[in-house]
Amino acid sequence: MNTPATPQTQQVPLATMQAKLEFAKKLQALSNRIHATDNIAQIMIDLAPEICELFQCERLTLYVVNKERGVLVSKVKTGLDSSEDLVLPINKQSIAGYVALTRSTVRINNLNDPEELKRIDPDLQFWSEVDQVTGFRTEDMLVAPLLQGLGKELVGALQLINQRSDGQFDSVSEDGLEQLSAVLALAFFQRIKTGALLPKRYAALAEQGVISALELELAQRWAQRKSKDLEQVLVEDFQVPLAAMGRALAKLSNVAYHPYDTAWRPDLELAKKLNRAACQQYQWLPWSREGNMVVVVTTDPENRASVEHLHRAFPYNEVLLRYTTRTEFSRMLEKFFPAAKGG
Repeated sequence: MNTPATPQTQQVPLATMQAKLEFAKKLQALSNRIHATDNIAQIMIDLAPEICELFQCERLTLYVVNKERGVLVSKVKTGLDSSEDLVLPINKQSIAGYVALTRSTVRINNLNDPEELKRIDPDLQFWSEVDQVTGFRTEDMLVAPLLQGLGKELVGALQLINQRSDGQFDSVSEDGLEQLSAVLALAFFQRIKTGALLPKRYAALAEQGVISALELELAQRWAQRKSKDLEQVLVEDFQVPLAAMGRALAKLSNVAYHPYDTAWRPDLELAKKLNRAACQQYQWLPWSREGNMVVVVTTDPENRASVEHLHRAFPYNEVLLRYTTRTEFSRMLEKFFPAAKGG
């Protein structure tokens, strides 16, 4: 005999259905906003709190793949004040690393239960260093890979931490995160393909594999938010070596890269003809002189005004231009003019 459904028993599935519908609507709205923007880094920074609210989680971390180094690097993270990136090898020593390695979504209800990790993979480990440093306690986690194309090329991973309402993520959250990750992966791929992610001056860094296009876009956004020079952010926050940056950017102008040398001693005779303000404005300095040839370092070999000013300063000399980074140019400038003043 079938028991008639009472209003009370009907409310549970109806409430669940309504919650799923509301979740789907909000997820679609987030997806639409991601598709509508050319600035993926900005939209992810802006949407991170909304994503946490939608999935009812305490924290979120977006990792992107650095192909040059073969690691995951955190580029958007909530709940941590430090701007320093988290760097994870793509292996089984962390949950996000495992997700990237296997290209599969992982949902863990109790990270303090070694048996749950073993059921997923006997070698899987929870990377707890961040918790140890911050005092935060990670209880549960949902992580999905960002995969694009039929070949499922790995773009990154999106990690949700500590579900607030029920204490663990469910299948609806898992499906939703996979949908959101697919949208993000496609958006990243499209922006990279069209070049929309790339600051024009630094496009060569991504093209030559010094840094990923996505990292470059995120670095640009970080520089804007902090009112810092993009080169400074790339060097200090994204650990791009100056030499690698210099060689890549020098190729844009078909000139050789000239690094800063701590043993360099400026030519005092050359310095007498110049003043600091002009050199700083036009971004060039004479490095050395051999006979009639003057070797000049500059941060912008294609700047016509800078080159014209240079030739006015040395009208009877042959000039050999070389590229240097703005960071190294600043060091040269500081050394050049104190020497010119007798210091």
